[in-house]
Amino acid sequence: MGAEQAGAFASVEAENRLLHRVVETITSNQGIDAVLRSIVELVVEATRGDACFLHLWDPRTGGLVLRAASAGFEDAVGKVRLRQGEGIAGWAAEHRQVVTIGDDKWADPRYKYIPELRGEDYASLISLPMVRRGHRVVGVVNVHTKARRHHTDEEVAVLSDVAGLLAGIVENARLYSRLAEREAELERFAARTIELQELERRRVAADIHDGISQRLVSLWYHLSAADEAVHLDTGVVADELAMAKDLATAAMEEARRAIVGLRPAVLDDLGLGPGLESLAGSVPGAKVTVDVDAVSLPSHVETALFRITQEALQNVAKHADAATVAVSLSAGAGGARLVVTDDGNGFNTDAARDQRRPNSYGLVGMQERAALVGARMSVVSHPGEGTTVTVDVPAPTGA
Repeated sequence: MGAEQAGAFASVEAENRLLHRVVETITSNQGIDAVLRSIVELVVEATRGDACFLHLWDPRTGGLVLRAASAGFEDAVGKVRLRQGEGIAGWAAEHRQVVTIGDDKWADPRYKYIPELRGEDYASLISLPMVRRGHRVVGVVNVHTKARRHHTDEEVAVLSDVAGLLAGIVENARLYSRLAEREAELERFAARTIELQELERRRVAADIHDGISQRLVSLWYHLSAADEAVHLDTGVVADELAMAKDLATAAMEEARRAIVGLRPAVLDDLGLGPGLESLAGSVPGAKVTVDVDAVSLPSHVETALFRITQEALQNVAKHADAATVAVSLSAGAGGARLVVTDDGNGFNTDAARDQRRPNSYGLVGMQERAALVGARMSVVSHPGEGTTVTVDVPAPTGA
């Protein structure tokens, strides 16, 4: 495999330069991908290695995923995954111990050959777990050299310190990235909330203009006609007043619906359960059953679930031609679940999510209402097989 290579650091000055550059990286405000690339570059340069692979711990899978690598290995990033304890890196993460192999890594039973990382090109290897306070593993950094290399105890100690600092860099970069993503989400939610508010205002304005206003105008004409005929024909007066009474009744009903459209009073007076039960009559021709558990949720979450149910039932009434509809709200340790199921016509969900289509079923707005309160909505439907809308609401923070 060639002559043995000298150690990683030629002097204390080289060690200090590495530590200084690590600190500079810590204090930078780069995104996580840029930070990880910087880490790989400075580790290779400082250790005089030939390749560096940075594996980060993925709590979702309980294993390691390659997140950064030296030039020439970019295609492997994000694809190479190791289970806990698998390979040298997996072993180092599981045991929180540095692993050094000066030569013949093939003889080590812990070694796992990964074709994408071309292990046959390298002789020596040092694997350093990146551990935060409390012995929590953030990831593992592996440095490979083509020539045989013996790592001294002093080098291992310095590199272990560097690995600890790298753990802080990675964690800070992750937090910064999550914060930026969350801020972007909040901006999108705020913009969509304003848009939904404007749509709601336009809808109410249209309801008032097309319904209440028109009825009030007609009411005025009938009252005027009654006034003109009061001394001429009592029969005409009676007819006009009867028409006026009907119009006034209709206008009152339109006004009531507009007010309910703004904020359902039943939520304030009785709560979400009775509110959902009040919607049962909104699907003419179908048998609607409502099964509600006692659930304690913030008022804005209750409003969102009420509106989602209202929209789902309106879709059933307009498009489904269903015979039966079931609405259920159940509570659990993980939060609450709302389910609206019908045995109607069903539809193609991919096409329905396209807002440009005239019959988009309002799915995008429903999903955005759910997202605004931290819930997750799913829709399962196929033509001729009915539809199921499910909304999972997480437990309130601190519950």
